[in-house]
Amino acid sequence: MSALTAGGSGTRRAISQRDFNRLILTVLGIGLIVLIALGATIVWLAGKTREYNGWVEHTYVAEQRIMTFQAAVERLETARRGYLLGPTQQQYSTYRASRAEVEAGLYTLTNTVRDNKIQIGRIAKIKPVLAWKTKLNDDSIAEVKAGRQAEAIRNFSDEQSLQPLFGIREILKQMMAEEQRLLGARTGQEVDALRVLVLVGIATAVLLGLLSISSMVVMQRFASDLTAAQAELRALNADLERRVEDRTADLTRANQEIQRFAYIVSHDLRSPLVNVMGFTSELEVAMKPLRALVRWIEERDTEGKLPPEIKLSVDQEIPEAIGFIRSSTRKMDSLISAILKLSREGRRVLNPEPLALEPLVESLFSTVQHRLAEMGGEAVVEGELPAITTDRLALEQVLGNLIDNAVKYHSASRALRIVVTGQESAGRVVIDVADNGRGVAEKDHERVFELFRRSGAQTQPGEGIGLAHVRALVHRLGGSIAIQSALDQGATFRVSLPRNLTVSEGLAA
Repeated sequence: MSALTAGGSGTRRAISQRDFNRLILTVLGIGLIVLIALGATIVWLAGKTREYNGWVEHTYVAEQRIMTFQAAVERLETARRGYLLGPTQQQYSTYRASRAEVEAGLYTLTNTVRDNKIQIGRIAKIKPVLAWKTKLNDDSIAEVKAGRQAEAIRNFSDEQSLQPLFGIREILKQMMAEEQRLLGARTGQEVDALRVLVLVGIATAVLLGLLSISSMVVMQRFASDLTAAQAELRALNADLERRVEDRTADLTRANQEIQRFAYIVSHDLRSPLVNVMGFTSELEVAMKPLRALVRWIEERDTEGKLPPEIKLSVDQEIPEAIGFIRSSTRKMDSLISAILKLSREGRRVLNPEPLALEPLVESLFSTVQHRLAEMGGEAVVEGELPAITTDRLALEQVLGNLIDNAVKYHSASRALRIVVTGQESAGRVVIDVADNGRGVAEKDHERVFELFRRSGAQTQPGEGIGLAHVRALVHRLGGSIAIQSALDQGATFRVSLPRNLTVSEGLAA
């Protein structure tokens, strides 16, 4: 993706993949923090709401028990009056029940409001008034049971028993007002908690909405930049493919031109070379009568007038020169033949076909089997060789040359062992040809693949074209070749080829 993308009248910086990932992670991180904070707030507010609900319920219970206690006090007074006016066993039972209800109600009310010091203080004021009122009630009931009903009624009228009752009512009214106040405050707290919860939810929704919008904007911009970058990349690829095609066509023409030049040059060189070889033969033929003439003169030269340098030239120098000429022309002829061979190989059209490597390698082993037997060596295939689709003739020449070199440059100090292995990796077939021969010095690893260049002791005949030819063939097959070796430690040639060679690959190579 380009660093800048055109936009309007100016330019803006495109969002890179790294920036996009950072922004998305930031948004997700903020969203996660917001959700965690919202969850914690909801849990806290839910706890507070439960607490406020509990206090509101407690207030309702307190109000209910205040009213229950007040009703019990009123019923107790009514039961007393009823017994004074009509002293029956039923009225007495009602009075006793009401008296017990008042005591129980006071105890329950005290337990209910024990957390409120103000209410406990008011109950403390009720207790002596209630005790005094209870004593008056019990005295009047006792007088009636003693048969002094009229006196009990008169005393009731004179005792002003309504005053303590009014005092209890007033205190209970104050307690009810306090509970009403607490109910209002606690209900307000509950409403405030709910309001806060709603506000937090709204704020969270707004924040998440902003984060979502920000994410959508970033993603839209990144997608726009990515689309623009892809379009630019497609244009660059199209231009690159065109340039590669043009360059490939240029290279193909140049290669063909070089091959034609090599063919023409080698063909033109062969003509004067043939003349040189022909004239050399004529010189050899001419030397016979010249040598015979020197012998005839030498037989008749009794006075020793024949210069010795003439005899030396005829017997030694001229034949030696002719031998040098012949040796040089033979070498020149072999070099020209090698150039022609490379030129013809470069013009040959490759013919890819499915090949089983193991039978092909075994057939190549058979061609050197008699030489291996003479030196006590062996050639083996280790493991299973993968199948390949390539040009049979070119591959045979590559592997055959490597196997022949292993035999040619074996070590005299140990029995030769040639091992061929292969594997398939990432759509390519890798073939290793390893031996335990003389090896190649590290400084000569690249030199051995150069044309007419050889390394090490030159104890074997050759022009230095074998490995150069091998590398040229491997390149034509779309592959590569490398060597791993050290002096006197053997050598391993690794050939990497496409699993399936196409004609276009071969032509491009």
